[in-house]
Amino acid sequence: MSATRKQPVTHDVVLRISWNNRPEISIRPEIADAKLGLPGAKVPWQTRRQNMTDVCINCHDAQWVANFYTQYDSLIELYNTKFGQPGKDLYVLAKPLVSPVQFASELDWTWYELWHHEGRRARHGASMMAPDYTHWHGTYEVAKKFYSEYVPLLLDLVEKHASDADPEKAKAAKALKSKLEEVLAGDDHKWFIGRMDPEEAARRQKAAEEFRQRYEKSNKE
Repeated sequence: MSATRKQPVTHDVVLRISWNNRPEISIRPEIADAKLGLPGAKVPWQTRRQNMTDVCINCHDAQWVANFYTQYDSLIELYNTKFGQPGKDLYVLAKPLVSPVQFASELDWTWYELWHHEGRRARHGASMMAPDYTHWHGTYEVAKKFYSEYVPLLLDLVEKHASDADPEKAKAAKALKSKLEEVLAGDDHKWFIGRMDPEEAARRQKAAEEFRQRYEKSNKE
């Protein structure tokens, strides 16, 4: 919010922020501003990032700032493509199979907590350079809820309504099943159904073993 040689003091910090992490899927702030009819719709995220960079380089090296944005953008992209967009797509397809009353079903609560609680913590943690909130209280909990709660709920809905007497619900269950199979067969999730590439599995096993040996040696010392 401070002034720089190029910018005055401001309390409108949004004009220096290049991601809006409030929705289920992070979007560029000018898109959110356009939906709300705000003047910021005319200010692209690249300009906002330049404004923030102008602030950062008063105390930090330019490479340091660039490295931060590389990490930040990568985390947002990972969340969006692995959990945010697929999770939202699946939720939309599953809605015809649960109560139309919002938060009257376990699915509503699970999806809400996944993106609004764990997902927001991960994204906001990355924006604030807080590794504990990014990972321990963020991406770890996002993944845990997605695989151990969200996917099982979706599978239950598919099984329950696959042969539903209501043709519309049976059709919705079929569409949900198809999308879920597509998501889980993708590179981000195929490990979950036992389809990880052998080379990738071996690489991960090797890395885990090296990690274990390094810290076992450290503990002995």
